[in-house]
Amino acid sequence: KTNSGEGWERVEDGVLSRTLNTFHFSPKTTPGVNPELVSESSTPLDCFLALFDDEVRTSLKQNNPARKHAVFASWNNLGIYELYKFSAVQMAMGICKRPSIRDYFSTRNVFSTSFYSQTFSRNRFLSIFQTMLHVGEPDADGKLKIEPFINKLLEKFQLAFTAYQDIAIDEMIVGFKGRWQYKQYNATKPSKYHIKSFGLVDSKTGYVVNLLTYYGSTTSYNPTNENESSHSIQVFDTLLRPLGTGYHIFADRYDTTRVLVDHLLKQKQYYTGTVQRGRVGFPQWNDKLQHMASEYFSNSARSMLAVSWKDKKAKKPVLLVSTNASAGEVTNAKGKLKPSVIDTYNNKMNGCDVADQRLGYYGLHTRKTKKWWKKLFQWIMEICCINAYVLYKETRPGTTKIPLKDFKLKLIDELLIAAAESMPEPGTIVPTRRGRMSSTPVQRLQPGMHLVGYVKQDRRCAVCSTPAKPRRTNYICEGCDSQPHFHPKNCFKQYHTVAKLH
Repeated sequence: KTNSGEGWERVEDGVLSRTLNTFHFSPKTTPGVNPELVSESSTPLDCFLALFDDEVRTSLKQNNPARKHAVFASWNNLGIYELYKFSAVQMAMGICKRPSIRDYFSTRNVFSTSFYSQTFSRNRFLSIFQTMLHVGEPDADGKLKIEPFINKLLEKFQLAFTAYQDIAIDEMIVGFKGRWQYKQYNATKPSKYHIKSFGLVDSKTGYVVNLLTYYGSTTSYNPTNENESSHSIQVFDTLLRPLGTGYHIFADRYDTTRVLVDHLLKQKQYYTGTVQRGRVGFPQWNDKLQHMASEYFSNSARSMLAVSWKDKKAKKPVLLVSTNASAGEVTNAKGKLKPSVIDTYNNKMNGCDVADQRLGYYGLHTRKTKKWWKKLFQWIMEICCINAYVLYKETRPGTTKIPLKDFKLKLIDELLIAAAESMPEPGTIVPTRRGRMSSTPVQRLQPGMHLVGYVKQDRRCAVCSTPAKPRRTNYICEGCDSQPHFHPKNCFKQYHTVAKLH
C-alpha cells in the first residue's frame, strides 16, 4: 500500500482488500410483505385498502367538510361509497389525460367519456375534489394542512411492508410553479421549480418505505437529533427511524460526507455512495486516470473502501466510498472489467429511479395547481397506489408480472364494485340543501343502468312537472346519481331517451 491523502492508503494491484465491518442485519420485523395484511389471494383492491385502510378513510371523510362552507353554499355529506368512487375516478383521470378537470364531464364528442359522468355528476365531483385536498383540521395552517395525513399513510406503508437489507435514499421532487415559501429551484432537475422531499425506497422492489418533505426550518426531523447535526444526518436519521440496524444504504454524492459515513457506522448501518469533488475526509482524485481504469483506497481502520473509476465515455473519474465492499472486479456485458462496488451501486441505487418512473406514468399530481398541498395530496395518493402495486406483485413471485396500467384498471373496477356494495338504500340519503343534483346527458341517456324504485318522499317529476302545473311522484331512477323523480309510465322512458327535456 502507498499513502494517498490523509488517513487513506492506496491498495496496490493484486491485493484484495475488504472492509472489516460486520453488522448483523436486524430488521424490526421479517423483511417483505406483511402476510397478515396481504397474501397471494389478495386482489388489487385488498392491496390498496391494506394501505388506504378504514382509519385513513375515516380521517379523510371527517376532515373533508372542513372548508365546505367557505367554498360551497350547499353541501351533501360525504359517504364512504363516494370516497371509493372518488379514488377510482382520480386514478382513471391519471390514465386518460384531459386539459381541464371539467373536460372529463364534457358532452363534446372530442372529450365525452361516459365513465366519468356515469360515476359522478360534474358538480358533485368538483365539490369533493376542491374540499378533499385540504385534509387537515379546520384551523390547520402551513404544513399541518397535509403532513398529518401523509404521516398516517406512511405508518400504513411501513406496517404492510418491511424493507430488505438494501435500501436507497434520494430526493423525490414534486414539480410545482405556484407561490410557496419553501419552493426549490434546481436547473438540473426535470422540474426546475419543485417541492423537495427525501424518500427511502427498498432497492429490490421500488417500494416507498418512508418520506420526509422539506419545510425549511420547520421540517419535521427526528426530535432525538441534536440541533448541531448536519442536514444529511438529520435527514437520514429521520428516514431510518422506523427501521432496525444492519441495513445497507445507497445514496448519491450530494449526501455523502465523512461525518455522515462515520455517524452511520456508529449506528451500525452500512453505506455506499458517490462522493462530490473536494469533499473533506476522502482520498485525492486522479484526474489522469485512463478510461475503464480504477484505483482503490482504504482508510487506516479498514472500515471504508473508496474506488476511483473512469467509465469509457466519462470525461472525469467518479469516486465512490463504501463501508461494505471489497476491491474486486466484475465483467460487464461487453467483457470489460468493472469494480464490483460500482456495479452493486448502480443496481441498488436504481430503487429510487424505479419509484420515480412509476410515479410519472399515470399520476394526477403532474397537473398544474395553485395550492402546494394539493400537489402533495395527489402525490402521496399516487405513491399509495404504486406501493399497492408492489404488494400485489410481491405476493405472486411465480406468475406473469402485471403491467401497472392493467393493475390500475383492475383496481378501478374493484373500487366501483365496492362503492356499489356500500351504497346506502335509496331514500336513506338525506340532502343538507334544497333541490337535488342534476344528471348529465351522457349518464341520463346511457342504456342498461336504470331501474325504477319507490321512495316514501315524493318530489316534482323531472319530466312533466312545470312551475305552472307541478306534478309530484314517489318513483325514482336508482341508476342515476341524482336519483330523479318521475312517473314510471311515460316519463321514465322520455327522461332516458330524449336529449332535451324542456
